[in-house]
Amino acid sequence: MTVPVSGSDRSTTVHVVVTCTNRKTATVPAELRLGSLADPTVTSEAVGEWTARLNGPGGAAHLAAEDLYAGEHWAVARQLPVAAAAHDTQLWVCSAGYGLIRARALIRPYAAAFSGHEDRVPGGADGARRWWQALAHWEGPEPGQPRSIRELAAAKPTASFILALSAAYLDACRDDIAIAAAKLHDPDRLLVISAGARGPGVLAGLMVPADARLQAVLGGTRQALNTRTASRLLEAGITSRVKATRYMTKLLAGQPSVARYERKKLSDEEVITMITGRLARDPGMSASRMLREFRDAGYACEQQRFAALHHRVAGGGR
Repeated sequence: MTVPVSGSDRSTTVHVVVTCTNRKTATVPAELRLGSLADPTVTSEAVGEWTARLNGPGGAAHLAAEDLYAGEHWAVARQLPVAAAAHDTQLWVCSAGYGLIRARALIRPYAAAFSGHEDRVPGGADGARRWWQALAHWEGPEPGQPRSIRELAAAKPTASFILALSAAYLDACRDDIAIAAAKLHDPDRLLVISAGARGPGVLAGLMVPADARLQAVLGGTRQALNTRTASRLLEAGITSRVKATRYMTKLLAGQPSVARYERKKLSDEEVITMITGRLARDPGMSASRMLREFRDAGYACEQQRFAALHHRVAGGGR
């Protein structure tokens, strides 16, 4: 379905911020897995130890972030500047390991996340917010570059901002985003895409409509739905939240309801037993392919949980 657009936005620069990915193109060293930290809580000492490891000499070679991340979500994300050909588009990454970084920043393979089970920032939603804030005080891989969304907005107050973030990353950055919106000359130039998420307080007014019904028209998996939505808006020349809301409301109205599946939920131990048995028959089977089989057989398991359990059984980097 094509939704007509009555005039596109023309902004000098568009900053697109997307969620990082667990999948990497290079093996993650054991010392650069967040779960390897001795301190299981979010403290200044834990953050200091983590950033020291990322900064430390030797170890894994540096790669541009855009070349390190992998998977469908990232394949769509790295093409967003192409989708926004009418704009000067800058791609940024919301990383649980590095904080806010440019897609071209040179970083090491690492494993850290605000969701999932393994290598997750501890302390729940509150721990994730404190971790994000702490990373903003570190100079990061590119000294001199903005280290938070609010700092980026303060430096570029006339630009447009599209934040395509998963629910967990949106929650980790919510205070940062709310302050960033207040720093723009025109707050309508900041919009948040997070399919199915509900933004609390100020964030609710910054979000554009998006949910799983968009798969019918945008295709792909739900994990890439936020970036696919951002791509559709950029292709339509839309960087205004008001116009984006109008556009997405019309687009969603034409989509069918999301199919509901009644699948059996299993414990971690039961899932691990099934993964072990499947790997015994096909040792090289990927987590994504195995999960499709798992769901087709009538079992329920969230993708990141399944990936973490698969990694625990199969070993290797992410």
